[in-house]
Amino acid sequence: MPALQAAPAGRTSEPALSLFHAAMLLSGFGTVFLGPVLPALAASAHATDSGSGLFFTAQFIGAFFGGITTSHRLYYCLVRGLSAAAAGFLFLAISVGLHAGLLWDVAALLPLGFGVGQMLTSVNLLAAQRFQEQRSSALALINFTWSLGAVTAPFLLGSILSWISLSVVLGAVTALFAIVLTWATWSVRGNLLQEQQQTTHTESHLPRTAFLSFATMLLLYGGVETCLSGWITTFGTRYGNATLRISTLGATALWIGITSGRALTPLLLKFLRERIFLIATLSAATIIVALLSRSSGAITIALLAALLGLSLAAWFPLVLSAMIGRGASARETGIIIALSGIGAAILPLLLGMVSRSTGSLRTALAVPLTGLLLLILLAVFTRSSTSAKSV
Repeated sequence: MPALQAAPAGRTSEPALSLFHAAMLLSGFGTVFLGPVLPALAASAHATDSGSGLFFTAQFIGAFFGGITTSHRLYYCLVRGLSAAAAGFLFLAISVGLHAGLLWDVAALLPLGFGVGQMLTSVNLLAAQRFQEQRSSALALINFTWSLGAVTAPFLLGSILSWISLSVVLGAVTALFAIVLTWATWSVRGNLLQEQQQTTHTESHLPRTAFLSFATMLLLYGGVETCLSGWITTFGTRYGNATLRISTLGATALWIGITSGRALTPLLLKFLRERIFLIATLSAATIIVALLSRSSGAITIALLAALLGLSLAAWFPLVLSAMIGRGASARETGIIIALSGIGAAILPLLLGMVSRSTGSLRTALAVPLTGLLLLILLAVFTRSSTSAKSV
């Protein structure tokens, strides 16, 4: 696969692409780290299950505001995001080390979530801006790195926390963020100055109908992905006839599928039009979820989860590329990405309510199935950018 060709640089040289990948790797890690460390964090804070739920709420609120406050000064937002995330991890490490309690941990997760949300949005926009002619492929590779960070976190933290204290681990993560922050500050110092000197800046904006369509698509996708990744282990324990340890293979397989699929997307886009590719993968995901709802056995569930991850992998970068191609501003992009977090909070809750009322988690998979069907309709009827190979 040939290397991506960057758009012509302006007056200021662009930082190395490896900086973007390093930031996205840490962003993926920071997004999912709370799940693997939750038992140790809750024990340190003497938190109940309901109290532990505040950890996720705080991180989500921080990430939401990190997304919606992203401005056209993207390099500044990247540095600000790295700074906030590093400060949040440091604050959390100190709080855990001192057993300061629930509220102090929650307070630390607010800037941590803010930083991760701002990093995710700004790097995606910077990559799209830099590789305008190959935007979809560039975003697929950038989000592959995010997925790599997300899939690595459970393995890494799960093995380390058995012999190193949580506060030390969080301190080490703080050091990693600080290293990348120093790298970023040095690499983009000229870009920061150039952004600061831009006294006027005109941003394009999405038409209202396009904004609503893309916002709905991201909200639904965030909910569908979280429904499946969040409930697949529980589904495996109930219908896979396996232990909890074996049932976690389903979630692992799903994330491996997403990560692998994003690595393959640039290659597949050489042979398929983006709109056809998007609708085909969504249709495949719909069929797989339908099969999953009737499946039994841990191995079968894990295989279907891997195929599901492959089917869902390209969706976020392709839709994000189409949205930017339609002229979405940095603020609009941040708002729409943040809305995916709202979907991630609502749809899994709805799935749980349906499962409880019907007494069947199989029946409750109708929630993500309905979400996928709506996404197909939106993909068919939402007009995207005018590029010949657009979504």
